[in-house]
Amino acid sequence: MKAVIGLGNPGPSYARTRHNVGWFVLDSLIPLDRWVRGDGPFLFSGFPVDGSECILVKPLTFMNLSGEAAVGVCRQFAVGPADLLVLLDDVNLPAGDLRLRRSGSAGGHNGMASIGEALRTQDVPRLRIGIGRPSELGGLVDYVLSPFTEEEEPVVRQAVVEAGGIVRAFCSGGFEGAAELYSRWKAGSRSDSVAGSEKTDKRAAGMSEEPSDGLANTE
Repeated sequence: MKAVIGLGNPGPSYARTRHNVGWFVLDSLIPLDRWVRGDGPFLFSGFPVDGSECILVKPLTFMNLSGEAAVGVCRQFAVGPADLLVLLDDVNLPAGDLRLRRSGSAGGHNGMASIGEALRTQDVPRLRIGIGRPSELGGLVDYVLSPFTEEEEPVVRQAVVEAGGIVRAFCSGGFEGAAELYSRWKAGSRSDSVAGSEKTDKRAAGMSEEPSDGLANTE
């Protein structure tokens, strides 16, 4: 069993913000009506790939408490930290860039820090999705809680689709499968799962005008 946790903040006021780019990836893979409430503060949906069991997860805590959701996922589905893949935004990467790592520090990301503290390990695979930095000094909180600009959206849509391919590879082949696809992406060669994504629209990339706010189907 594998689990992919997309970090974000619940609620409509956060749904289209840079901080929720991890949710954009999940929304590109799963219809909005297939999310159900887990035993902890999270939504999940089954996502089997090539016969391998996998779930996708949206924490319902706010970003700084993402670890509570990660602990709940590990308990309910009997998965360990090495079987998780965390999707998160990164202001230190240009918008649309990706970085896959098996372990490491939180890099200043409060959601990733919360997961590391809650699981008592930094050996948690993560895929960072670049959102760029604000052009002016300061205002970082306002920046991550703002939507992408029209100029940024095309490259972010492409990154969301590429990230979705890496999620599929992780679900079917674990970190090694994800790393193989990521290496091909870094080398400029895309897999079949993301071929033709230049034409991907907002809805297919989880960036529709009405994206999931994480509150639907929680009864």
